[in-house]
Amino acid sequence: MNRTIFNPNALSIISAALLFSGTALSSIAAEANIKKQENGQMLPTQVSAQTWQAISNWSTDSLSLLEFIASNDEEYELNHYIELLTRDHRDGEILRQLKELDTTVLDYWPQAMNEASPEDNFLFTRYIIQYKPAQFVQWLNRYKAISLSQYLEQKAPQLFNAWYEEHAAPKRKGLSILEYNSALPAEVYAELKDLLSKDPSGGTKSQCACQMITPVTGSGHVVTNYPATPSNWSDYSSDNSGLSKHKLDFKTTAYGAFHSGDGVRWSKHKAYGYDSSINHNSSEFYVKMLCTDAGGFDCNQSNSCTGNLEVRGTYSSRYHVKGTAKQIWSKATNSHAGDGAKFAVDLPGSAPEIVLFNKAGGAAMSYNTGWDINSVLGALKAALGITSAIVSDSPGSLLDGELASDLITNIAGMVTRSGNEKTVNSTMRARFDSSDVSPFLLQPNEVYHFTLDSSARVKARGYGGYSDSHFEYGSSGALMYAANHFTCGTNVTPPTPTGLWFYADQSGPDSNASLRSDVENWLSIQLNKPVSASQSQGIVH
Repeated sequence: MNRTIFNPNALSIISAALLFSGTALSSIAAEANIKKQENGQMLPTQVSAQTWQAISNWSTDSLSLLEFIASNDEEYELNHYIELLTRDHRDGEILRQLKELDTTVLDYWPQAMNEASPEDNFLFTRYIIQYKPAQFVQWLNRYKAISLSQYLEQKAPQLFNAWYEEHAAPKRKGLSILEYNSALPAEVYAELKDLLSKDPSGGTKSQCACQMITPVTGSGHVVTNYPATPSNWSDYSSDNSGLSKHKLDFKTTAYGAFHSGDGVRWSKHKAYGYDSSINHNSSEFYVKMLCTDAGGFDCNQSNSCTGNLEVRGTYSSRYHVKGTAKQIWSKATNSHAGDGAKFAVDLPGSAPEIVLFNKAGGAAMSYNTGWDINSVLGALKAALGITSAIVSDSPGSLLDGELASDLITNIAGMVTRSGNEKTVNSTMRARFDSSDVSPFLLQPNEVYHFTLDSSARVKARGYGGYSDSHFEYGSSGALMYAANHFTCGTNVTPPTPTGLWFYADQSGPDSNASLRSDVENWLSIQLNKPVSASQSQGIVH
């Protein structure tokens, strides 16, 4: 075996080299640190609803180019454009390229292209233009391909100019956010000026600066809720005349999308029923990264600043029903309670609303009654747009496990029991977490809109002798996002990684303490720092 022997001269040379190397590395590290200090980060800004609307009007097309093409029956121009994009690629090649950018690029393929193969480059490109616009822009940039607007500007200038003049956003036309609307209220103009003159944290400001913008709702919070604050409502009736008697007491509460209902009905010697639907309980939040220079002009048309938008939404419901018709003259009783929720996102451009989860469940008991026990979930299916079949099954089946599972899925099911005195309890959980799939691509000067809607229904009836019914539901859950991993050009001041949350428990399966823990754990991981969420909603950076 050959050995290398270092002499004293060689050792001194190596030592000197190492010393120089260490000094050089220290110098590079110091230079990088100085550069980091020089280039600060823009903290998020909360703006009034009026200023938010002004910013959205400035940056958003009143009608997207794709929608304009469709509404004017000019799809042949779109087809020519797609043929241009796909002519140099073999079938399936564009799908492979897009999967490198987004592994879930085919998430919405079934609802868009039911009977087509994604390996068909032409059809797949049509699909991503509409359903994955952010990834489509990424693909165009990566492969130096022409955009639809550039193509139409060259090949169909009359069509492009008609859209540009009537529907293009002011930012596309090179207008300042301060000057595009001469009728801006003075207070909005002043708020925009403050927004543009804000300095970054931890360093100097580049000519182009990006910051996360959040609208403040009327209740002073960052998430819009219907109802805005916890509320109580009750419905009561009573009839004690003669031998025929009945009584009803039904109370509901709600905070945003999370709500509860608790009712009791009894009757003696008469038929008496109650049926009520509870709709339009919702929570929503908006996400926007504003990128402008100090004068309010769009400075990021080359897409030189992007980020990841991670989103998590959870919704859980519990159901409890009970019925009694045991006396000798009692004929029938039933109790139904159902609840469900839909979590969806409206992405920039012409992409349709995308459902992230849509799920409902319930509990029912019945005794000698002709009522359809699935009618409760039938109403929820219509209200929430659930497309899967309603399921009912016997006790102890797999259905109970499915209702308690924590899945991204479309399912509606009701746990049922029959008998003259029965109690039924069940639970439903739904969740969407982009960490399980892939983050949304956060692009500058675009609006991302997330909405959680819920709907509930209760139904009860009884007659003959004495009968009573108890019907109850309650829900809890949380919404949150984290904007992080920004990639910006050297001449762009990036935003500070930002998180937003809202959680509430309205007699649901999850307590406020457990919801707070979920929010804090998830945001701490996404933002790589400790997060405190002692309030039910807020923003963190």
